[in-house]
Amino acid sequence: MIAGRYRLEESVGSGAMGVVWRARDERLERVIALKRLIIRPGLTPAQADEARRRAMREARIAARLQHRNAIAMLDVAEHDGDPCLVMEFLPSRSLSAVIAEDGPLPPEQVAAIGSQVAAALAAAHAAGIVHRDVKPGNILLGAGGTVKITDFGISRAIDDGTVTETGMLAGTPAYLAPEIARGHDPSQSSDVFSLGATLYHAVEGAPPFGLNPNPLALLHAVASGEVTPPRGAGAFTPTLMTLLRAEPTDRPTMEEAASMLALPTAPLQVPNFEQRTVPAGPNPMHEQPTRQVGPKRQPKRQPPVDHGAPHPAPQPQQQPQAPNRVVLIALLLGVVVLAGAVTLVLTGSSDTPGTNTVTTTIVTVSQDPPSTQPPTTSAQPVVSQKIGDYPAAGRAVIAYYGSDSSPQQRWEMLGPNGKAVFGDLAGFQQYWGQFQYIASRNANGVTSNQDGSVNVPVDVTVKGAAGEVANKKTVKVVLLDGRYLIDSDSR
Repeated sequence: MIAGRYRLEESVGSGAMGVVWRARDERLERVIALKRLIIRPGLTPAQADEARRRAMREARIAARLQHRNAIAMLDVAEHDGDPCLVMEFLPSRSLSAVIAEDGPLPPEQVAAIGSQVAAALAAAHAAGIVHRDVKPGNILLGAGGTVKITDFGISRAIDDGTVTETGMLAGTPAYLAPEIARGHDPSQSSDVFSLGATLYHAVEGAPPFGLNPNPLALLHAVASGEVTPPRGAGAFTPTLMTLLRAEPTDRPTMEEAASMLALPTAPLQVPNFEQRTVPAGPNPMHEQPTRQVGPKRQPKRQPPVDHGAPHPAPQPQQQPQAPNRVVLIALLLGVVVLAGAVTLVLTGSSDTPGTNTVTTTIVTVSQDPPSTQPPTTSAQPVVSQKIGDYPAAGRAVIAYYGSDSSPQQRWEMLGPNGKAVFGDLAGFQQYWGQFQYIASRNANGVTSNQDGSVNVPVDVTVKGAAGEVANKKTVKVVLLDGRYLIDSDSR
């Protein structure tokens, strides 16, 4: 038990300054992360005291930063005279673990991660804080697409005195900015470079200067500032290379970096036909890609196939004649849910005069309980004006999933296909009425479509009878008559 209040449960990580434990706050009955300082053997009493002062300084600095994409500092406790940092606990995997286990990530996903990290670092810079150790191991990826940066343990407030031991290099060499390797002090601009190096690693599978086990050789490579352009970043390459400029004055600010990373970096090449989005799985790093359904194909001319279905009584044979109006068979994309077992035989005739082609399709209907959700109507073509203001599209999505709008106002935020999903306003109110509240955030990583519309990922949290549920959704936004409207399934 730490300070008579925090009970250690499991070690979840370690760093240069200490070990991080998952612990329980017995007083508030909540899970927290507790970082206990490690005093290296062989230190003099003065050096040990310096390490303790550094940990206390970490707590003071981190407590100044309150941002949704940064791990929050909650308290500082003492154990045997050593400080223990009490922090927010986020069930997660680090970006370094994800890269090691899953390999390089798609550029679009890396940009979305980077935009959230950059937002937190921009807030830190505004508070006068330089992180000094931005790297994949300090970026945590939680459920529902949550991204948070942690370990401001060697960060330094610009207006605070330096307490770093003389000669100690603060930061991980593979992600250092060139000027740091040359002996300059860390700055906000060096954080920008380190973020670029981190995202480069996520896309390429290795940092820009490699992972040479010889730290001096690695520092020499870093000091040169010569970065080889990534091979797998695609349209994300210019953004990465801008963050990785050798001269600090040539790099963008962290706030500018956040805006750059929020813009589409590799627009989806969507063919000119219907597009459906498959909901993401429980692991945000393994989201299912957008599934596309091709245009309808005319059935091949072939004789009727007997599948054992009942046929109407035989009719007297007649000479072939041109059909009346042509009825095309709708392409069946799923299994129809009805009560009982039914076999449907669908027939259709050809457009070609003088021929009569019949296509037979059997659909076996399973006996399942009726769905409580409104039926989803197939998307109809909607011609969107070209969307160039991606933040405006993101704001429209945030407003739709926000709790400040009335049902009628939210209904009017839907395009034709978005409304068709619910059928009418009554169906819309019935669906959303089951939730006590709705909240949204992080409408970043917008991607464009060929029809002028955009796809907007967003974190949505709802609370219903089953409790609070957070999901990562992607909705299509169109621009019609100057209004940004959600024109896809928004449930």
